[in-house]
Amino acid sequence: MENDQEILETEESEEYEESTDNSEFRRKRVKRIKGILIFLLIFFLIVPNIVCGFLLFKLYKMNQNIETLREEIKLSKLEIEMRTKQAASAQPAANSDSSNDDEKYGTDSLVELHLTDEEKYPGKQLVYLTFDDGPSDYTDEILDILSAHDVKATFFVLGKDGYDDQYRRIANEGHTLAMHSYSHQYKEIYASADAFREDLYKISNFLEERTGIKPKFYRFPGGSSNTLTPIPIQEFIHVLSDEGIVYQDWNVSSEDASYQMKETGVIAKNVINGVGDNRISIVLMHDSVAKRTTVEALPIIIETLQQKGNVVFLPITEGTKQVYQIGAGATDDKKEDAEVKEPGKETETNDASETVSEAEENVTEESISDEEKTSGDDSSSTEENNAGEENESED
Repeated sequence: MENDQEILETEESEEYEESTDNSEFRRKRVKRIKGILIFLLIFFLIVPNIVCGFLLFKLYKMNQNIETLREEIKLSKLEIEMRTKQAASAQPAANSDSSNDDEKYGTDSLVELHLTDEEKYPGKQLVYLTFDDGPSDYTDEILDILSAHDVKATFFVLGKDGYDDQYRRIANEGHTLAMHSYSHQYKEIYASADAFREDLYKISNFLEERTGIKPKFYRFPGGSSNTLTPIPIQEFIHVLSDEGIVYQDWNVSSEDASYQMKETGVIAKNVINGVGDNRISIVLMHDSVAKRTTVEALPIIIETLQQKGNVVFLPITEGTKQVYQIGAGATDDKKEDAEVKEPGKETETNDASETVSEAEENVTEESISDEEKTSGDDSSSTEENNAGEENESED
């Protein structure tokens, strides 16, 4: 009995130990499974976030690199443009102006830009109305008349205070703002080439400050054929050439520069008959407080010429043929070197208005108003300063 009991106790003990081992094994197994599950949970939750963060960082760096490349490309383009401009500025003035037009207008319109006015308007009469000595109290009225008739003109102006609005209006309304010296004082302007250059810079800077436009065209006070210069006019022409400025004279005169104020009808006839059948007519008129009848004649001139049907009014531009009385290579005793030979004399020959009767033209100085006689306009003062010499020059 005792042996059986011992055997039974032994079996129970073994069973207990076996049961304990199984429980321990199961606990370890469960713990291992939990560890695996926790690891997998951490792996699939944290690792993707880390990967995403890394990828986002790489994307950010790539964007930075792209922006850097863009800036480098922009800088390269600017450098190329600067080099191109520097190369263009080293070329002659004509080529430089052409280059600037290319940048301003684009290549699509280059052909039209480089055509002359004669090429743009084949078979047409080209009329360039030009007004010297302004601005004046009549400038706005002249601009109103031009606007009402859809006509563009050219204003060869002086340097005057108090007319900033008129300078800007001339430029803003599509007319050509050109230079006629700053002071119009012959003795000062024509004293020497340096004096002429100084006056040229003064009027050029004066106009650019007020309009933002650097003028490209010039008309000599008295015209290029005037005999009031102590040194040959060619010296002044060379100054203009050095600065890339084109001078323009005229081949049709309204003859409104005389001391006696011309009647409205006479001025209109002078211009209309002077234009005649000319292919190109650069018309000389004046914008001065003493030239009221010029303003009155303007609509008559425009409307009469427009009725011909083949007349085009244009402002002076780079496409305008240069009309000059004295060329750069002419000598004092050989004015035949001009593009248009002695326009003033040519007008006297061809202008039918010269046959107008004395009664029609004889407007005495007493008929000019006190305001016109005492005007401070630079044109009037110039006529007084050059008394006795005006017959040698239209302007």
